Parts: sequence; structure tokens; C-alpha cells
Amino acid sequence: IHPSTPLSGPLNAGDYRERDVLRLLASGLPDSFDVFHNLPWSSIHQGTQHFGELDLVVISPVGHILLIEVKAGAINEGASSLTKTYGGIGGDKDISHQVRRQHSTLMQRMRDGDMPQVSVGTLLVLPDHAVQSAVLAYPRERIVDAPEMDTLCQQIMGTFPSSIPSVEVRSQVIDFFSNRFHVVTDVSTNITQVQQLTTSLASGLATWVPKIAHTGNLFVIQATAGSGKTQLALKLLQDAVKAKQRCCYVCYNRPLADHLTKLAPAAVEVTTFHQLCRDLAERNGKKLDFSAPDVFAKMESDYVDASEGFNKSIDLLIIDESQDFEPTWAQAVLERLKDTGRLYVMGDTGQQLYERETFDLTDAVHFTCLDNFRSPTKIVQIINRLGLTPEPIEARSVHIGAAPHFYTWAPNQLNSRTALDQCLMKLWVDGYKPEQVAVIS
Repeated sequence: IHPSTPLSGPLNAGDYRERDVLRLLASGLPDSFDVFHNLPWSSIHQGTQHFGELDLVVISPVGHILLIEVKAGAINEGASSLTKTYGGIGGDKDISHQVRRQHSTLMQRMRDGDMPQVSVGTLLVLPDHAVQSAVLAYPRERIVDAPEMDTLCQQIMGTFPSSIPSVEVRSQVIDFFSNRFHVVTDVSTNITQVQQLTTSLASGLATWVPKIAHTGNLFVIQATAGSGKTQLALKLLQDAVKAKQRCCYVCYNRPLADHLTKLAPAAVEVTTFHQLCRDLAERNGKKLDFSAPDVFAKMESDYVDASEGFNKSIDLLIIDESQDFEPTWAQAVLERLKDTGRLYVMGDTGQQLYERETFDLTDAVHFTCLDNFRSPTKIVQIINRLGLTPEPIEARSVHIGAAPHFYTWAPNQLNSRTALDQCLMKLWVDGYKPEQVAVIS
């Protein structure tokens, strides 16, 4: 019985009779049946929303539906209709019309809900009235009147068809009448919200680091991924451009440079160290053969050798991804900075990919930040448990996230592609789109 307890509220004579019928069903129908009572319903017809209530709904063991309309008290039997007289402005109501409307509405909802194989029947129960004659508007065999109330449950069980829908249909029908929605997370919306919150929370470095002044104008920021280094760089560059200062941002990886180019003011020089090397070589008329194994080493060496003659024209210099810079590279880039210019060196030893020598700047102000605002909490927990960083990271994201899934395979069992397909299928089911997923080999 759904709900298992009667609904509270003012009761009239009709409500009590409906409860009497409900008790009959509770005691007389097998446990494999489900009964819903006092169900409000709503539908849209020609742009207008209609409302009503279903007295009783019986669900068979295989998922077929029987709508039961209970009419207590006296019933008017006309030549072609059955009506019930209500006091007040309601007047006489055509019972058969009411039942047909409920039936057609529910049939349409079943079709819309991909459950067309479900049978929807109707039964009119008149606990206080004995039907005298058949009427055109409603079949006599689908009416249980007062003399037949003792056989109500038997007649209900006899109304259902013998067809058997698919196994999952019954649970769908139960969910439908229980008003249980099947929902999944809108991943795109969730990602946008997380990004906005992450940007807001990670603004700490960008808020207070630029306010710190130092006579040496040298600042070293050692901060973990997701701590807000990029926001800090953008803030410094934006402020410098507003002050009509010449500024340059140099990093190691091209994708980061391309990303920052889209965000930084147009007047900012955004580049990579190797792009600086290439630009210098081409300005000097050298033709570079990138198929040669030593082409990059030669470019790097030439740039370092030429750095002593660089024009000191930069007011603000930012070196990002410093963990991947050789000390000589950083010193060569630094030769472009004015004597009164400011230098910010940003890095993260936890992201170091190459065995480079570390370098330090004398008299620099050092900042250390191990707060990760970007990665979900559960990801950070895994990073710490596996010891993937020199020091534990602090999880600061508002997004808890899901624990990582590890897909492994063994010879003669699965191959890497099969395991990858399993992983991707789970992501598609969870609502992720291909453009939101990266596969790294």
C-alpha cells in the first residue's frame, strides 16, 4: 500500500468509504500486488494544465495498471450515463466521462514514458449503490456495486490481461506512480560551477602577493598545482599594463603559453623559453633543422651566449614552470629585465618532469603554498596517499569528487584498449561528454 498510512486531513463520507475499499484491497489482494491511493495527477491538454485525483491504482505482479474510481452514496442512472450529484456549484458530474478522461490521460503518459506495452484498465466501485440496469457509457462488467463488494478483490484480479511486459517495466510503473524521477548530474553545469568557485577560492595569491613590496623586487613563488599561480600571473600582468609598463611572461610548455595568450592583455609578451631561442636564431638569419638531434641544445646555447648583450627593457618579468628551467636559461631571460624591474619566478617541484638543477635567487622573497583549490578532494587524497608530491597537498576545493577508479588488466585477460573502453563507457553513462575527457598515454 502506497502510502502505507492513510493521508491525514479533513474527511467526508466519501473519504471514509474510500478507506473502507482500501482496507478490502489490503487484506484481499496477494502481496505481489501494489496499491496506490489518493494520487494527485496533472496533464497538459492544448496548452492548458488540468488537475485531478486518482482514488485507487492497482499494479499487477507484471506491471499492468487498474484505475479504480470509488463513488460513495447514491448514483443517478440515466439512459446513457451514470452521474453523481454534488452539493454547491458542482451539480451533477458524469462519472463515465471522468473515468474516460483519467484513462486516456494515463494511457498517453505511459506512451510518453516508453511503457506502451503496459495495459491500463478501469473499474468503477459503487459501495453504496446497486446498479439496476446497464448503460451505454460504461460497461457493466467493469462496475462493482454494493451487492458485489465481497468479490471486489477477485474481480480486480480478473481484469488484468495475460500478456507479460518486459522485466524492468514493473519497476518503471512503480517509480512513475511514486513520483520518483530518474535524474543524472548535469556534468556541464557542475563543471562550470566548480570552475567558477575554484577561480574565486584560488584568488588568494592574486590578492595579497602583488601588495607585497621588496627593495630587491625579486619574488619566488613555490606553489602546488591549482593554487592560483596563473591567476597571480594575470593579475600582475594586468596591473603592469595599466601602469604602462612593459612586461613579459615566459614559461616552458607551449600549451600553457597558448592558454595565457588568450587571457592576458594584448600588450603582454607571452612566450616560451624555446620560442625566445628560435626567435633569436631566426633574427640572426640562421636556418633551423628541427630534424637534427641537437637543434634544441644549439638554440639554447646560442641564446645563453647572446644574453649578455640583451637590451634591458622589461619592467615586469614572470618566469613560470621554473622547475623545468635550467639555471642558465633563467639567468639568460633575466638579462632582459631592467635594473629597477620586478621578477616573479613561479614553480612547483611536484610537477617537475626533467632532472634539472635547482636555482635560487639571492635576496628574493619566498612564498610557499600547498593549497590546491582545483583538484577534487578525493583526488588530492589519492595524491597524498601515493606520495606523488614532495610534501602533502592541502585539499581546498569545494568539490568532493569521486574516488578514482583503477582499471587493470593481465595477459590473456584484458588488453589496455578493453580496459580503456570500460572506463570511457562509465564516463558516458555518468553524463560526461567527449570534450570533457582527456586520455593520456
